[in-house]
Amino acid sequence: MRGIKHPLSGATYDLTEAGTILVRKDGKAGEFTKDGIYLNGDIKQCDPHLCVWIGGRQITVDPNMARNQRAVAAQRLANQGATK
Repeated sequence: MRGIKHPLSGATYDLTEAGTILVRKDGKAGEFTKDGIYLNGDIKQCDPHLCVWIGGRQITVDPNMARNQRAVAAQRLANQGATK
């Protein structure tokens, strides 16, 4: 699972197989969409920015590309997604 620990609250944000975000803290859990909308569970609030960051599309990047080439490639992929 792809995930991260929230730097302020200490809650863990994990991407599930179903594509939702599972937020866990102090033995409680809540499930949210990738946009931070509550679905179910004991935790009813989350950081929507972290949900977008964890649940968003992952772009694979060639490490041999220069930084500006990676930025151009990422922008090209983002534009392709916007036109679909």
